[in-house]
Amino acid sequence: MAGLNGWVVTLAVLVLAVVVLVGLWCFWTAGRLDRMHLRVEAARASLLTHLQHRASVATELAIGGVGDPASSVLLLAAARSAREDQDRGDADQWLAESELTAMLLALELPPPEDEPLVGELTDAARKAALARRIHNDVAATTGRLHGRRRVRWFRLAGHAASPQMIDFDDRYDFASPPGPARQAW
Repeated sequence: MAGLNGWVVTLAVLVLAVVVLVGLWCFWTAGRLDRMHLRVEAARASLLTHLQHRASVATELAIGGVGDPASSVLLLAAARSAREDQDRGDADQWLAESELTAMLLALELPPPEDEPLVGELTDAARKAALARRIHNDVAATTGRLHGRRRVRWFRLAGHAASPQMIDFDDRYDFASPPGPARQAW
């Protein structure tokens, strides 16, 4: 009987150790997932800030009359649409951002040396493109963790949805002549 009690105690200690290790892993993974969600939110906020700045500079360019009057009106409409759809976060917002990019690429803007707003616009668009890439990288990493089987089994993400990638045209080489020499990323 004494040998049986020792075996039961050993088994109980092993089961308890496994439960504690699984619990620690769940705690660590849930914390990591929470931190990753916070990074996604911060990256999205940064992206929206840069897009807002890009739309503001495009509005200033349109009001300043860079280019012909018809192009200025179209640019102003595209910039306004991008600013109004800013808080929606859906496909319409990214379509409006792509349309603003297309409008900026269609314009024949002077070089940044001649028009400082063109340099500021290019800088704002470059930062927005970088912010989108950072957001998509963080969202992809978080999505991969969300997709793990053990994370789903233990419901470590809670009710949080897996973050979505953001896709829109974010080219920013506005001051170069139109044509195949432009760099499309």
